[in-house]
Amino acid sequence: MRKTLPFLLLSLVFLWSMGFSYPKKAPEIKFAGLDGKEYRLSDFRGRVVIVNFFASHCPPCMVELKELAKLYRKYKNDGLVIVSLMTDTEAAPLLPQIVEAKGITYPVGLASEEIMRAFGNIYITPTTFIIDRKGQVVKRLVGYAGEKYLEKKVREYLGK
Repeated sequence: MRKTLPFLLLSLVFLWSMGFSYPKKAPEIKFAGLDGKEYRLSDFRGRVVIVNFFASHCPPCMVELKELAKLYRKYKNDGLVIVSLMTDTEAAPLLPQIVEAKGITYPVGLASEEIMRAFGNIYITPTTFIIDRKGQVVKRLVGYAGEKYLEKKVREYLGK
């Protein structure tokens, strides 16, 4: 037991330093959308916001993007905003095809290193944050969350 305690403590410090901590208040980020508009996260204050980080080479990300597009269509009139940011910026030429193939109608852009740092560093995709109407990060989901779970959380934070 004596030898495992220092190992566990060191492991926790390592995990924390690898970005498993995240901001409690939504960071002020701005990004250029695929539609040519410049967006600021603060533009969406007063709404429930999902910020989704994905990679073009990530199969679970592609499934989740389609589910997020469906969720957005269902709840956008209730105050839901979704933003998806692609982490593998070298694959930017694929972004318009991904957006079209998944039926995405919400803001999509590229995640700069600065944006990923602002969210506590993104090492695994998909990684998704849910931000409440007050601008507080209330949930961080690392990995594929599943459509039913995301909808449950969205309904909870929308007050439905």
